[in-house]
This record gives sequence, C-alpha cells and structure tokens, in this order.
Amino acid sequence: MAQRGRTSADAASVEVIAGGFGQRPEPPADLNTEEASIWRETVSGEPVDFFSTPALRALLTDYCRHRASADAISEVIGVFKPDWLKSSEGAKRYHGLLKMRDLETRAAADKATKLRLTNQSRYTPLSAATASRNAAKGVKPWEL
Repeated sequence: MAQRGRTSADAASVEVIAGGFGQRPEPPADLNTEEASIWRETVSGEPVDFFSTPALRALLTDYCRHRASADAISEVIGVFKPDWLKSSEGAKRYHGLLKMRDLETRAAADKATKLRLTNQSRYTPLSAATASRNAAKGVKPWEL
C-alpha cells in the first residue's frame, strides 16, 4: 500500500543500490577439517574483502596449517606424563616436542603479522604509543 501525501525529503533521498555485500572466501579443498575451521574463524573476524587476492589466501592457508600443527603438538605435550621426563630419552622427546611447537607458533605468528591480523601489525608505533597513553589508568567508576 502506498503512503498518502507528499514524499518527505528523507524518503526522497533514499537510494537503492543493486548488488550484494560480497562473500567471505571459503577454505581451499586441500585443508583438513581443523585447518578449515581455523580459516573460517579467521575470515569471519575480518571485513568481507580483506582476503581478496590469491597471495593473501595462500598466506592464510599457510597460517591455518601452522596453527593446526601447533595445536596438534600442544595436545601431544598435554598428555606427556611427568614420569617420562625422568629418563633421558623422555626428556629428549619432550624437548623436541617443545621445540617443534615453538617453530610452528613462530611461523603462525609470522604469517599472522604478514596478514596484518595482529594488533602490532595494524598500528604504527606512534599511534600505539598514543593509544597506550590515552588508555584509562586504574579502576573505572563502573568497576567499583
């Protein structure tokens, strides 16, 4: 049903734009379920057109693989029994697992920085210093 009377200035200024808002990229078919889950989690936290180039998507694929590997190694470390550390073989194995996780975590952090997913990579040193200086110090009134 049409509205009666003259058209208001607000109603006349509304313009309908054809087209969609874009779609988030789906994970590549060669990622496993854990890696694909990390992909979707990462992509959902960014604007729709953030991963628009093939180079960014390839870097995101590598990031997802490193994160999934670090998570898998962390699970193995989590079930490592302290009694096993008493033998030199167990200590050597534990040290190797920690080293592997460190390598995977560093690689994932490197990819995240290159993708500008981390706060450090999004702020210039000057704006980070300003944000830190302007941050409220102490207890906020609503926390009392």
